[in-house]
Amino acid sequence: MLILKKKYTAWLYLPGIVAIMFSAACKKKNEAAKRIKEGTVVEIGAVLPEIRDTRNDTVMLALYPHARFFFIDLSLKNSDKYINLIKQANKKDIPLRVRVYEDNQSEVAELYPATAKDLENYNKSKIPTD
Repeated sequence: MLILKKKYTAWLYLPGIVAIMFSAACKKKNEAAKRIKEGTVVEIGAVLPEIRDTRNDTVMLALYPHARFFFIDLSLKNSDKYINLIKQANKKDIPLRVRVYEDNQSEVAELYPATAKDLENYNKSKIPTD
């Protein structure tokens, strides 16, 4: 009877053990270190950024007045900072300055605030909506 009781007890623990193993195996690890991409960059000037689409680890951007899409690789260092900077620029309706990689001019290398001269030119170019 004692042997039968031990076998029955083992079967009671089995679903719990399987559930723990399954949950541990399915945990997604987002703790991966962000990488740094090095390369020559080209300044494309002051633009009005807009986030168009996010897929996997890539964010597609429209950088007006340019007539093509650009992208930010989210696996790169500072990418989260750049996305926040774009959101702030959209809220404040101000341009940002952009640098792209020379070997792939669709990939954004750096985003940073526009200069006072850029802001002045942008405000002059706005059409009044009286």
